[in-house]
Amino acid sequence: MKKIVIFALIAALCAGALLYFYLGNLEAQKQVEVQYDTVVAAATDIPAYTQITADMLTLKQIPQGYAHPLAARTIEEVVGLVTVSDILAGEEMLPSKLKQFGATDSGLAYVVPEGMRAVTVSVDEVSGIAGFIKRGDYVDVISYTSTSFDMKAAAAAQTQTGTDTTTEVPQGGTSQSTTVIAAQNVLVAAIGTSLSSSTTNGEDPAAIAYNSVTLILTPEDAMRVVQGSRSGSLILILRASGDHAANTQDPVVNDSLLIKPE
Repeated sequence: MKKIVIFALIAALCAGALLYFYLGNLEAQKQVEVQYDTVVAAATDIPAYTQITADMLTLKQIPQGYAHPLAARTIEEVVGLVTVSDILAGEEMLPSKLKQFGATDSGLAYVVPEGMRAVTVSVDEVSGIAGFIKRGDYVDVISYTSTSFDMKAAAAAQTQTGTDTTTEVPQGGTSQSTTVIAAQNVLVAAIGTSLSSSTTNGEDPAAIAYNSVTLILTPEDAMRVVQGSRSGSLILILRASGDHAANTQDPVVNDSLLIKPE
C-alpha cells in the first residue's frame, strides 16, 4: 500500500511538472504571437500639400514583420512635415509621401511660416548690399521718401494772364525727406527666383546677380514695406549672424533742405 502511495505521488509530481512546462510553452508561444511593431499612421484622410499636426496622426499596432521598415515610429518625427500626396486614414506615414516644411523644392508657399507673408521687393547694387545677401540672412528694411515742392511752378500756375490781377508767390522751393524703419529682423526667403542658398555648380550665391529679394514679413510689416516701395525707395541693411534684437528708432525727418530763390 505504501508503495502505491509513493508511486502515485511521483506520478502526480511528474504530471504537474509536465503540465507546468506545457503551460509555460503555451505562454511563450502566446507572447511570440502577440508581438507587434508600433508605427505612426494617419488618423484621418490627409490631402496632399498639407502640413501635418498631431491630431491628424495615431499610433498603430502592426504584427511584427508586416510593418513597412521605413514607417515613422513616433508622432514627433512626423508633426510639421508636409504631405506630397494624398494619405488615407490608417495608412502608415512613409518618407516617400512626406517632405520637410521649408524644403526649397516644395515651393515658396511651404517656406512661409503660418501667419506670415512673402513680399518681393526690387533691389539694385546699393539697396541690395552689393549682391551679398543670401537666402537665410536677416535684414532690416529702411524706407526713404523725399517730397519736393516747386514754388516757381506754383507761382506760374497761379499767375492768371488776361486779367487785372496776378497772384504773387515767392520764388524758390523746399524739399523734405523721411527715413523710417519699415521692418526689422526680416528673413530673406529667396534672392531673385532662387529658393536655394547654394548653386548647382558650386558658385558662391553672393556672386550671382539678382534684382529682387523675397522677404518673410508679418502682415503689418508687409503693408509698410509695400507702401514704402511705392512712395519712395527701400534699402536693405544686413544684420550680423545671430543678431535678432529689435531697435526702437523714430522716423528721421529732414525738412531743412531749402532751395534758395534764384
